[in-house]
Amino acid sequence: MTAKRVALVTGASTGIGRSVAETLARNGYVAFAGMRDPDGKNRAARDEVAGLSAAGVPIEAVALDVTDDASVAAAVATVVEETGQIDVVLNNAGSSVIGLAECSTLEQQRSLFETHVFGAHRVCRAVLPHMRRRKTGVLAFTSSFIGRVVLPKSAHYAAAKAAMEMLAEGYKHDLGAFGIDVVILEPGMVQTRIFHNTLPHDDEARAAEYGAPGRLPRAMIETLKTLNGPDPAELADVLLKLLGMPHGQRPLRTTFGADAALVGPVNVAADEAARALLAIYGG
Repeated sequence: MTAKRVALVTGASTGIGRSVAETLARNGYVAFAGMRDPDGKNRAARDEVAGLSAAGVPIEAVALDVTDDASVAAAVATVVEETGQIDVVLNNAGSSVIGLAECSTLEQQRSLFETHVFGAHRVCRAVLPHMRRRKTGVLAFTSSFIGRVVLPKSAHYAAAKAAMEMLAEGYKHDLGAFGIDVVILEPGMVQTRIFHNTLPHDDEARAAEYGAPGRLPRAMIETLKTLNGPDPAELADVLLKLLGMPHGQRPLRTTFGADAALVGPVNVAADEAARALLAIYGG
């Protein structure tokens, strides 16, 4: 077992994931930055992480595709073999779609759910046996305020994030007795390149039947590329603060940014309803 706590972050080639992995590595953790294809598409990101490691920052890139069972199992095995433990997992890997709800095919929606929901579940199932045996750990999830309130042209992305949140909340109910906490980050606009990788709906023939509204998503994506929000390092600091809290005292949901804070009342109401329903049905 390492003397430091160990964190595994998915989707850590850039953006929020990369910032979290580096922040944790600089603050008492050994961090594993999970990324797809580190020898190809994300080779530059892998080399940047290797440079940090060479400079004494305890961070390591690990191949991790959350949509692939074997890749997830191999990444978790690597972390456990090298350190003997996993203390924190951030399910951060994601993709996004902006478009008319009818005009995304099932294949496009499946892709979103495969990453945000099934991928997160796949990672959790891989790491939880280790956490449960040690009776300690934190499962963290990068969601979005759009997982609580659907904005126009965001139906499928919002549905995937909302499903992730319900999965995470279910894990919270199951894992408290094992000393494992669950936290959900709900950022608003953050200064990443997410919109440079955002796809429009993929059924353009059907979108054409809508006329001008069917052409709007592509223009929205171009506009969103020009917008800036807080630095993702600020969100990493929020997670670091949550991880520093004692077990059982970490809030389930934490918003980040002025726009995301607007869903705070939704979270309060949901918490109150959950407590009332648990009093009736137990858990």
